[in-house]
Amino acid sequence: MSHLSGLLVTVRTAKQGAEMECGKTSAAYQKEIATLRIHPDDLASLGLSADQSILISSAYGQAVVTPRPTEGHKGLFFLPLGAVANTLFSAVHTDGTGVPDWKELEVTLSPYDGQPGQPIRP
Repeated sequence: MSHLSGLLVTVRTAKQGAEMECGKTSAAYQKEIATLRIHPDDLASLGLSADQSILISSAYGQAVVTPRPTEGHKGLFFLPLGAVANTLFSAVHTDGTGVPDWKELEVTLSPYDGQPGQPIRP
């Protein structure tokens, strides 16, 4: 199985904002917050296409996401803030600010046969 390491940056997307108006429990909102923006070459290096699931893992948790090829830097991944991203960050390690560091989390990506948006429990 192939793996890819890089940095995760959380973002707010326009679609996320629009879908939030229908409620955070709507299927469209849940789909958007479980969509990982990734460079097409990084996606290819995992041997995946845009319709396959990725397991994203950090030192604090794991989640299953759907990749969306996006131009940008290789090794830099973007995930909307929300319940899926929250499973990847520590609530304790905040550098004294009380807020997690949402902009530079080291993560590992690997192919996964599971449903996007679902946190992986140990």
